[in-house]
Amino acid sequence: MNPHGIMFHHFHGEAYPASQGSICAQTLAELIEYTGRDRILSAAEWMRRCEEDALQPEDVCITFDDALQCQRDVALPVLEQLGITAFWFIHTCIFEGEPSRLEIFRAFRETRFDSINQFYAAFEDRVRDSVGCQTVSDALDQLDIGSYLCEYPFYTPADRRFRFLRNEILGEERYAQVMDEMIVAFGDSPEALARGLWIDAEDVQKLHETGHVIGLHSHTHPVALAALPPDRQRWEYETNLQKLEAITGTRPIAMAHPCNSYAPETLDILRTLEIKIGFRANMNQDSKSPLEIPRADHSNIVTEMQTCGSPSSPETKLATSR
Repeated sequence: MNPHGIMFHHFHGEAYPASQGSICAQTLAELIEYTGRDRILSAAEWMRRCEEDALQPEDVCITFDDALQCQRDVALPVLEQLGITAFWFIHTCIFEGEPSRLEIFRAFRETRFDSINQFYAAFEDRVRDSVGCQTVSDALDQLDIGSYLCEYPFYTPADRRFRFLRNEILGEERYAQVMDEMIVAFGDSPEALARGLWIDAEDVQKLHETGHVIGLHSHTHPVALAALPPDRQRWEYETNLQKLEAITGTRPIAMAHPCNSYAPETLDILRTLEIKIGFRANMNQDSKSPLEIPRADHSNIVTEMQTCGSPSSPETKLATSR
């Protein structure tokens, strides 16, 4: 065992339909029981021990990325019942009417198609139209589907193929263009898809006041932050910090790397901003930097629970939101 966080994104229940990577309140409670409630530190205690280099191998904390309303409505009541506070990593463009398109695009693929594979097929057709059939075919011929994103074992081959097309063939800007075209062709709009996705500034303030730790997650949540020029990376985190400090009245000292994308210069920027604690999005243990603390994706833990049949073999679609 090594000290680490557990990373959560999407939840279902109440007004929130099941989707890839989502779990319900019962599964969250069972996951906490399976992990061991006594191992899970409050977010503030985790920070204190981390800063004092006093974390124990069995220590665990709970973290939420992306400021989703389903986290507030489904997961937070479970934490409150169990007396747990967590880290909440917030990208702040959601408070300015310019929300992260990544989450909107996820909502489109999860709610407007009969199955995720139906979306994947439509998406690949659109990519071939945009980039060229031969270009896409040649790239896919070179893809080793088993090794691509191998650090995320819950991805299916179809999940990996989609992410390869998105990340490697299109890139962030062209991906957004393709998805916008699909949304328009479907007769939908980003505004409709965005309704009810994120918490607001008042929610963030309340979380802060009740002992949860609010941390950075960049301002606009770029998919490949590490590929941005250093000046843009600094702007992402400086802007994020300033806006969260304005909401909570407290300067954040914790963060999580969006989409696990960062480079040595990213860590240098975070240090100059006096960020003390940073979380990865996988369990890579190679670095001992306090800005690269590993996190277990909840999907991996749910898979382990299912394998062990403990405590009630919860069901979930095991790909994460990203």
